[in-house]
Amino acid sequence: MLRASYLSSVGVGIDHAHSHANQLGLPAEGLFTQGKYMVTTVLSVEGPDMESRKIQKVGAATLTISLPKSWVTQRKLKRGDLVFLVEEGEALKLLPSEQAAERKRSTVEFLVDADLCDEPGMLERVVVGNYVLGREKIIVRADRRLRSEHLDEIRQAVRRLMGIGILDETPSEVVLHCSIDPTNYPIEALIKRQHGLASTMLSESLEALRTSDVTLAEDAMKREDDADMIYWLTLRLLLSAQLDDALLERLGIRSRLEIAGYRAIARDLEIASDHAHEIATLVRGLLKDQIKVPDPIVSALAALAELIGQASAQALGALLSRDLKQANAALGLSKDIEKRNQDVVKHLVRESRARRGKDPSFLLPISGILTNLAQIGGYGRSIALIAYNRYLEKPSNLCRPAPART
Repeated sequence: MLRASYLSSVGVGIDHAHSHANQLGLPAEGLFTQGKYMVTTVLSVEGPDMESRKIQKVGAATLTISLPKSWVTQRKLKRGDLVFLVEEGEALKLLPSEQAAERKRSTVEFLVDADLCDEPGMLERVVVGNYVLGREKIIVRADRRLRSEHLDEIRQAVRRLMGIGILDETPSEVVLHCSIDPTNYPIEALIKRQHGLASTMLSESLEALRTSDVTLAEDAMKREDDADMIYWLTLRLLLSAQLDDALLERLGIRSRLEIAGYRAIARDLEIASDHAHEIATLVRGLLKDQIKVPDPIVSALAALAELIGQASAQALGALLSRDLKQANAALGLSKDIEKRNQDVVKHLVRESRARRGKDPSFLLPISGILTNLAQIGGYGRSIALIAYNRYLEKPSNLCRPAPART
């Protein structure tokens, strides 16, 4: 290991110290401490993902280590910034203050070349992608004038995303700015909101079928935009937390281990909302075409939807409360859902046989509703399994590290 250290007063000799280190072919790192600026460079043999730092003694009792210059530069840290130390087992994690993290985020702008988005929907997806990646200022620009369809896609994206708006606009450029305070959107609250939207869409769709209420089916369909908006916001915050540890606590996330599980659940709930929207669309079609569905089939579908709602609610409750028995009960309900699904299939077969020679026009849309219900039921099982993993992330009486053998 090769090491070089230089000590100088603040503002005096710092550039010289860096220059001297560069002459040796060494990267220089810096640390302010007790009115001194210590430049310490370590050439490590540990590999590209790990660097070693030698503990230095400054004064009578102060121990210091240097911060990697690349880490400091990347996070826009400067003298006087506060950093936080967090113990995680044998590891000591260093987190920049929120002020420094906010300064880092606010200085980055991203330019989108609208002329390269030459296919329908492409620009809208690019804007949504930048939003999900946590970018706060997005500039959409064309060489001459933004096409009308591009402006429509930009406005469509803004309507679908929470906390973003048009800050400035010229004939050739639109500036989008996103301003979201993560403390206002804890992840658990967003997941509950997603689940509530999907559940409401499903219950309204089946109620519309039972009562022949077209308006109720259309109300369920309209909720999909809200479900998409919450999903994109959740994904943005989770990806931001993955890149910035300082956001974890602000979002109510206990550890980085939870990010993957929350992301999978958010995706499952978003797809469940899509399936509920498809069910509402099929119900509306049945009602508008005045196609009569036999009462036994309507009742069987309603009972299946209610069981699916119970299972998903129990699975989500198990996740948030870390209740392993509740998760196990939700998995048991998943098996009941499979049996109830088979009951609906039997009803369809009986009705199909009974209507030989008659118009079975309800069979195809009802089969579509049943298929979508089966898909939604599977996501409750997925949430219950993630709840198991969440419970096992920390040692408990049920599962804990084995004592060392003597």
